[in-house]
Amino acid sequence: MDFGKAFTYVFEDKNWMMKVLIGGLISLIPIAGAIIVLGYMLTTMKNVADGQPEPLPEWANFGDFFMKGLYAFVGILVYFLPAILLYCCVMILSIVASSGVAGSAATSNSGAQAAGGALASVVGILTICLNCVLGLYALVAGLSLYAPLTRFAMTGNQLSVFWDFRGNFAFIQKNAANYVIALVVAWVAGIVAGFGIILCVIGVLFTSFWSSMVAAHAFGQMWRQSQGQAA
Repeated sequence: MDFGKAFTYVFEDKNWMMKVLIGGLISLIPIAGAIIVLGYMLTTMKNVADGQPEPLPEWANFGDFFMKGLYAFVGILVYFLPAILLYCCVMILSIVASSGVAGSAATSNSGAQAAGGALASVVGILTICLNCVLGLYALVAGLSLYAPLTRFAMTGNQLSVFWDFRGNFAFIQKNAANYVIALVVAWVAGIVAGFGIILCVIGVLFTSFWSSMVAAHAFGQMWRQSQGQAA
């Protein structure tokens, strides 16, 4: 696999400047722009997996990119739904603890104050435990997210891959080495993209778009390799 090419293939496209410019400008659109770029990224990933020499698609059909990105966005929400629910529980417990402490402090009854303190202690322990579970799930979900995203791009936008946890982890286990390398490539591209802020701040929009294309190429290669095809 040629992961180095993931960093350079964008510039080998004869229309790369216009494609990156459009991608960066679309990123300026709140919410919808991110969804469109996500759809464009997944289309690029599929093109790389199919072995197209110039995998960057033309900005010809924004509707297709938007719908693909929207489905993927819904899938990502489902993937992180347990973390979202845990976070809501932590917030509720924090409010309960604050209310209990405030209520016990407002009364002169020593028994009520003791009960409020005990409640606050129990809620505090529960909050710590839930925060640990939340952090662990968020870490695992973040590291494994590209598995359902890659499978989604290759399987005709099937949302079911996002809650097929067994299939996603089997896919990672089968391609562990290449998955880790592709993940590192995506991270490095993201770090490099951060330097776009030097270019009058707005430059980060274009470097961020480029970094998403790097990730698309890396995981497109990984999929192609997993299917027994030449990278």
